Amino acid sequence: MLARQQAVENLQADRNMPVYLLTELVHQLPEGVYIVSLKQEGQNVALQGVAQSNERVSELLRNLGNNSPWFTRPELIEIVAGTVNLTPRDVRRVANFQIRVKLVRPNEAQTSPAQQSSAPASAAVVR
Repeated sequence: MLARQQAVENLQADRNMPVYLLTELVHQLPEGVYIVSLKQEGQNVALQGVAQSNERVSELLRNLGNNSPWFTRPELIEIVAGTVNLTPRDVRRVANFQIRVKLVRPNEAQTSPAQQSSAPASAAVVR
């Protein structure tokens, strides 16, 4: 009976996860970074996007790891130099990237924000 109750509570908590995900992503996305694809499987989120530079991608990783109670353990999967044609004469260099990050359940994020914000810092020390 207790397992059934826990399952129902998890389903209710997960129901609003996409809302938290998109809202927090908007707050953490630096200027000059654009998300092209977003895929959520459970608590794992895969992001693909385009940034004006590698530094912008680095800033996004820092924001996701340190400034957000909703995200934890951001991981850069790939970053590739590319170009974007704005006009036939105006070609800009960009950084195409893939990032994986874990989404924290609302009850976990609200009950222990200090633990969540300190986790990426300790993970960075371990690496």
